[in-house]
Amino acid sequence: MTHTPHRDDTPSGKHTRLISHGPEADHAFEALLESHRARIQGLGDLPNATVAQQLELLEQLAEFELGRFLLQNRGLNAYWTHHLVTYPAHAKTLEFSNDLHRLIYDSLPAVLATRERFGIFRQQLQARLTSKQHLASIPCGLMGDQLMLDYTQHSNINLLGVDLDEEALDGAQVLAQERGLADHLSLRHADAWALNLDNEIDLLASNGLNIYEPDDAKVIDLYRVFFKALKPGGTLVTSFMTPPPLLSPDSPWKMNLLEPKMLGVQQVLFTRILDAKWNVFRTHAQTRQQLEAAGFVKIEFIDDHASLFPTVLASKP
Repeated sequence: MTHTPHRDDTPSGKHTRLISHGPEADHAFEALLESHRARIQGLGDLPNATVAQQLELLEQLAEFELGRFLLQNRGLNAYWTHHLVTYPAHAKTLEFSNDLHRLIYDSLPAVLATRERFGIFRQQLQARLTSKQHLASIPCGLMGDQLMLDYTQHSNINLLGVDLDEEALDGAQVLAQERGLADHLSLRHADAWALNLDNEIDLLASNGLNIYEPDDAKVIDLYRVFFKALKPGGTLVTSFMTPPPLLSPDSPWKMNLLEPKMLGVQQVLFTRILDAKWNVFRTHAQTRQQLEAAGFVKIEFIDDHASLFPTVLASKP
């Protein structure tokens, strides 16, 4: 008999709307596409892309499922995030529709940094794993950061996934069953800002919320919720997106490690065509200040190779 992870479907808190993505538009996709075309034509040329070039990228996006999802939602859901960070494990089953489709998976700097960040999360969590621990992933998405760890040398592990997205929880449940971890997993449909956890978690992983939330005070509030949830001595593993050089003189981007052409394509895609929701950037100093304001100590940064999407570790004293 297949075990079903414990599931608490009672939503709570102030943020009852998903901030990463929304439901598909009611109107037909072609109408949505036409509105994108009109907007691009109205905005005109960019220094690195004519209107014609922008429209060509738009049409290529519309040819594959991930591109259509981005056009409809301006953000990634749990499934597509997991699909991007776990590539090329499923490369044999992925057929690219066009050059842009392949470029997003193989060459886009933000995607490569996100994939590298996912690997760093797993490395750091694995290194801190011991028996009799309580781990949490908030928001959990498909929870690959914890469900894909190696637990063979550890016992009495409890995993908690919290997400406001019902589809994410469904996906995490499926992945837990595939990984043989269903007996260890509890899932909670809840808002991250309104967790009711107090000194319960040893390791808490959180990726994705702060890059959609522009209000610094709300981000500090989120970190305070995480601080309260952790046991004394517990560790938060989180991340943030750093600003590009054009937006901040304090940008840490290692431009010599980034391909200018790919950065240009990324800028056009994210800022002009998609107007992506995730473009909230913070520096290392800002992130340190926010975590310290929430009470964290022993703050340590681990950069991806080009410093686009750093991981940060913070401890509860």
